[in-house]
Amino acid sequence: MLASLRRELRALLELYLIPGLSALAPWPLGFRWLRFCSRFSWLYHQEWQAALAQARLYVPIDDEALWARQFRLARLVDHADLYLCMTRSDRWLARHVDGWNRWPDVGGAVGVFFHWCPGFWALRALRQQGVTISGLIAPLSRRAMGGTFLAYWYGALRMWQLRRVNGRSLVMPEGAVRRSVKALKADAEGATWVCGMLDVPPHPNDPTEPVTLFERPAHFTTGLFGIARISKVPVVIVEFGLDIRTGRRDLTATGPYDPSAPGLLQEAVDIWQARIRERPWGFFLWAAMPAWFDLPPPKDAPAPATS
Repeated sequence: MLASLRRELRALLELYLIPGLSALAPWPLGFRWLRFCSRFSWLYHQEWQAALAQARLYVPIDDEALWARQFRLARLVDHADLYLCMTRSDRWLARHVDGWNRWPDVGGAVGVFFHWCPGFWALRALRQQGVTISGLIAPLSRRAMGGTFLAYWYGALRMWQLRRVNGRSLVMPEGAVRRSVKALKADAEGATWVCGMLDVPPHPNDPTEPVTLFERPAHFTTGLFGIARISKVPVVIVEFGLDIRTGRRDLTATGPYDPSAPGLLQEAVDIWQARIRERPWGFFLWAAMPAWFDLPPPKDAPAPATS
């Protein structure tokens, strides 16, 4: 009982109170508050320890204590963005996001995002271009949110805000390809984007292709590119960085790309890898890194012998 209360209290601090307080002040002051709080090593303790254990295997880290603090700060900003998006108008973009209005001139498209630095405001910037977003997202569960009630309710609030930002319902994995293609083809004006994360750890049933990642063979899911090919729309790759000195953001949207172009998946992975090398503390899924290297056996491989 006491351990459960401690977990709920930690969720209250990490997901509600500390990031929420930052939204009560102008962003430069709110960001200073988050930078101050990031010095506390107990924040996101298990998360940053697991991330650091994997990150040190792939990128050079000279000062692990500093890296951990930067990782905690990025997580605090990610959670604070929920409350900022709920309380700020789109004028916030012009004040604090570099490149927010520089997007490729396309109609309907598939937007490829990454779990690298907080990305809520990238969706707000895209909506400012007159686009409706059909967002692909994993279903919510208490287990996925750490097992606490407060974390689950936070996740529900985040999904509610995503629906508000996107302008339409979220798309869950079950039947995602069919519903996404339908949304793109049904939009005669070409003002719908299907957006999702490329760097989702592959599931055994997901379609994947081999790539090279950190000079090693790996495999990535191809679902987003498959949706673009079926729908005959281009792909746009979106990067949304965070300056941990000032709290400013920088948006880079590249494309359009032909989804049938050979090597497009590797090009997208190379962009993602370059950003991780540049700001490794901004990647939120370090703990899942082994999943991309856990290559499936060839389809024609003989079954293992049984005794």
